[in-house]
Amino acid sequence: MEENQILNTPLQKKGGMSEENKIFLDLLMRLIAEGKIQLYSPSSLLNQDVYQKLDEQKQGNADFEAVNLLSAVREIKDLHDAGFTETFQMENSVDRLRETKERIEGVGGDLFII
Repeated sequence: MEENQILNTPLQKKGGMSEENKIFLDLLMRLIAEGKIQLYSPSSLLNQDVYQKLDEQKQGNADFEAVNLLSAVREIKDLHDAGFTETFQMENSVDRLRETKERIEGVGGDLFII
C-alpha cells in the first residue's frame, strides 16, 4: 500500500513552475472559483463573442476542442486540489493546455476565455 502511494505521487519540481505557466494556472483557478469555467460544461470555455461569428463548421471544431481542453482543465484542477502544484506533472499539464489553446487560437482568434 505504501509503495503504491509513493509511486503514484507526482515528482516535485525544484524551483516550481515557469512564471508563464504559474500566471496561466492562477487565471485558470480564479475562473473556476468564480464559476466562469464550469468543469462539466465545455461551452463555458468559449468566448461567445468570437464563437458566434464563426461558421457552423468552425463552431463544431471549437466545440470539439472545448471538450478536450476542459478535460485537461479538470486534470489540472484535480492536481491543484490534491496539493501537487509544484510537480513536473502539473508543469507539463499546464504547459500542454496553454500551448494547445494558443495553437487553436492562432487559427481562430481569441476563442477561449483562458
